[in-house]
Amino acid sequence: MMKMRGTNGDPMKERLHPLQLSILIYSIQNGLVLYTLPRTTAEYFGTNGWLSIVITFVLVNINILLIAMSYKLGKGRSIFEIIEANVPKWVMFPVYFFIICVWIGMASMIMRDYIFIMKMIFYPTLPAFYFVLFFTLLSFQLLRGGIYQIAKALAVLIIFTLPMIFLLFYLVPEFDFSRFTPFIFKGGTNPFKGTLQVYSAFLGMEVSMLFFPMVENKWTKSLFIGNFFSTVIYLLVTFMNFGFFSFNQILNDLYPVMTLFEYTEVPFLSRAENLCFCVYAFKVLSTTVIYYWGAQQIFGNMMKNVKPNFWIIFILALGFILALIPNSVLDVAKSLKLLSNCATGIAWGLPIFVLGNLAIQILKNQRHRETDHAK
Repeated sequence: MMKMRGTNGDPMKERLHPLQLSILIYSIQNGLVLYTLPRTTAEYFGTNGWLSIVITFVLVNINILLIAMSYKLGKGRSIFEIIEANVPKWVMFPVYFFIICVWIGMASMIMRDYIFIMKMIFYPTLPAFYFVLFFTLLSFQLLRGGIYQIAKALAVLIIFTLPMIFLLFYLVPEFDFSRFTPFIFKGGTNPFKGTLQVYSAFLGMEVSMLFFPMVENKWTKSLFIGNFFSTVIYLLVTFMNFGFFSFNQILNDLYPVMTLFEYTEVPFLSRAENLCFCVYAFKVLSTTVIYYWGAQQIFGNMMKNVKPNFWIIFILALGFILALIPNSVLDVAKSLKLLSNCATGIAWGLPIFVLGNLAIQILKNQRHRETDHAK
């Protein structure tokens, strides 16, 4: 799955394989949003709100295209190398620090959101401290191995979540197209806010900008493949919800996907919704670890004389503390909404900023060539 020959001709440096990257992109996208996605699309877009996922998919692909362009024009250089060729590092410190705070916040709140639901279903009396500690220890073990070991581990872990999607086929007999109305996006409250909410389900792929020096040539198609796979799952699950429940039922259900799996009757499996949610911990862990890893990479670039293990411990300690602060699901939801909006801004702003720096560098190089030619 990994080759020892790098894109820059370094035969001793491992490179992430495109197939592995496709799996990685799927695994790190914020899949926990899936449990509320049908309600979100119904609330903000109205009838046949599941179509909003297709619109968001197009926007995400444009976002990924900007990332791919940054890689190709930058010829595989890291984004830090590209940016700091024009802008002094100390000037970028506030921007770097903002990205670090958002990514650590995203990791800790996604983890805490999952823990709140887990406690509500299985362990209502057990303190959240133990769940947060468990996730933090797992994150520590993965982060110590670096991105190559993380990619290998997540590729294996995510395999356990994929069979869960086939349980939806047991619901086909109860699916009814008459539950779909002929109206599209009627009764929605705020499509713009809805788009931001749906977009949060695709977040995580922006961290891939840090992969530039670590990948093989022609890897950018992996971003599109991984995102396409996530979209197919989001569409399938949301479409099934709209055909299984009435529009009002979806609006009034906090976690409609979990309710959907409650109706799954499988001869060899009891309480399918509980198993699906437990297995989904691997997806949550994947997203959490990659956000932590991204924060570690930025810290490492800011202060290269500090050992990487120090940043791992510092980031995990900070994430551990942040995850214990919220007292309710509502608090987590408010924090996640704010952080997701910031992360969406980063997902668009960072590649545009990198492309702007590359444009300046290309113009400078052209001027130098013209000057040299004139001489």
